[in-house]
Amino acid sequence: MPTVDVRITSMYPPSEVGSIRGYASATIDSCFAIRGIKVMDGGERGLFVSMPSRKTTEGYKEVCFPVTAEFREQLHNAVLSAYQQALEQSVVQQTGAPQTEAPEQAGEQPGLQM
Repeated sequence: MPTVDVRITSMYPPSEVGSIRGYASATIDSCFAIRGIKVMDGGERGLFVSMPSRKTTEGYKEVCFPVTAEFREQLHNAVLSAYQQALEQSVVQQTGAPQTEAPEQAGEQPGLQM
């Protein structure tokens, strides 16, 4: 399986921007980047990943990514894991609890290497 590096670029509290909870970027094997991945709130179904899309005359269409089902699952899991890590880091920063990361990593965007 290829390595996937995910960065959460934006996060939004519930009800601030509809069902969007955040945006992410993914880099695959350090050579292919996907920007504009959305982390969405599916209500009772929980969080899910929405791939980048563009508006056409017929409505919104997902940008095509020829991937296997296994890789798509790996990418979605990596994005949701990175989002959860960023959310936990945000809670820690807001509550003022001591941070567990090294000082040289402070201020970096949360990411996940798979």
